[in-house]
Amino acid sequence: MTPETLLLGELDSAAAEHFYPWSLLHPVWELRCGPFRLIEWWQRLLSPRSIGCVAPPERQLHRSAFCARFPEQCTGELRLPLVLLDARILPRQSTAERLCELAHTAQRQGVDAVAVWSDSSLAALWILRPVVQLELLGTGTWTPELAQWAAQLPRETLSLPKLNFLWETLRGGTELFEHAARYFPLGCDARRWRRHGVWVLEPQQVWIADSATLLPGVVLDARTGPILIGEGVTVEPHALVCGPCAIGAGSIVRAHATIGPYSVLGEQCRIGGEITHTIFHAYANKQHEGFVGHSYIGEWVNLGAGTTTSNLKNTYGTVRVELPSGIVDTGELFLGALCGDHAKTAIGTLLRTGIVIGAFANILAGGMEARHVRPFSWGNAAQPQVYELERALLVARRMMARRQRSLLPEEEALLRAVYQQVCPP
Repeated sequence: MTPETLLLGELDSAAAEHFYPWSLLHPVWELRCGPFRLIEWWQRLLSPRSIGCVAPPERQLHRSAFCARFPEQCTGELRLPLVLLDARILPRQSTAERLCELAHTAQRQGVDAVAVWSDSSLAALWILRPVVQLELLGTGTWTPELAQWAAQLPRETLSLPKLNFLWETLRGGTELFEHAARYFPLGCDARRWRRHGVWVLEPQQVWIADSATLLPGVVLDARTGPILIGEGVTVEPHALVCGPCAIGAGSIVRAHATIGPYSVLGEQCRIGGEITHTIFHAYANKQHEGFVGHSYIGEWVNLGAGTTTSNLKNTYGTVRVELPSGIVDTGELFLGALCGDHAKTAIGTLLRTGIVIGAFANILAGGMEARHVRPFSWGNAAQPQVYELERALLVARRMMARRQRSLLPEEEALLRAVYQQVCPP
């Protein structure tokens, strides 16, 4: 059984903090993991006719901002059967099949709804027949009343892999590239591209959109995984792109750049220098030389020329990061920067292993000393000043206008609320 309606939800509001700094301005289901956002993954895996999202009351501004930017992901129409998924569940074909088999069994047993639990928490909820709680779900708010109702439903227990922290998207994405390639018509004409001075290794592992431009001297090396190059992408001369890798629509890979394996560029990125094992969300800039590895970079980020991350400790020990809730040992040997939206670094900035950079932070110096650069800060990363809100919004509008985008009212409302939270008077 496949659902008519798919809802992605933040069913545990406390868990959103684990995806800081991304979650400061975004819902969990918008995370990128491999080439797609989580909500896009589940849309492909379950093929629902309608799709939506729910969040707890304290995260409704995040939901509203998402729906304003992606109205096609918030259709608002609830048809049965309906499945509500914890947004943290790692999207896998096997997980989708298990959930659909469970729903089919429950329907044959004649139940109205069934809850799926994993690791002592609600992971999914199937509604198979009309129930009064549908009206509450239709508001997009995950209330305590709904949580209490779900806890009393017939229960099935499954072991479902899920994301618990932001850096796990970098690890989880490695499992998804091969599956993502199934959604693209792989196989490019290597001889045709060779006539244009482009070398393609393992062309059967490469998809290049018709409107993409690859200039002479480009090398696409898909021997270690698929390479996906989207509509309107430009790859400038002498760039090296190694698979598995995905380059989103409208992005530009600058001349002589090296795009290492397990890298994802969202829509309209500008990337130069060397990157590897890194996710850049949409509209991010790293135009010049410098190395960024094993990092998660938010939207509208600008990394100045020569900005370089450290992604490995001299001791070869696991990387610890500082979140608002405290210091966490990630268990990762490699981890660079976790960077929130609209953050900026000055030229020549060096960033310590596992640095966490809050949204709208401006680092002019001190990147090697700071473990956490707070949101809306300005100056030396170790001793920053507060970045005044109206000036931050002015700069954001200027930057967005350069890409023919504007700051939506819902986005501004969220920004103002977050500013009051992290920079109280």
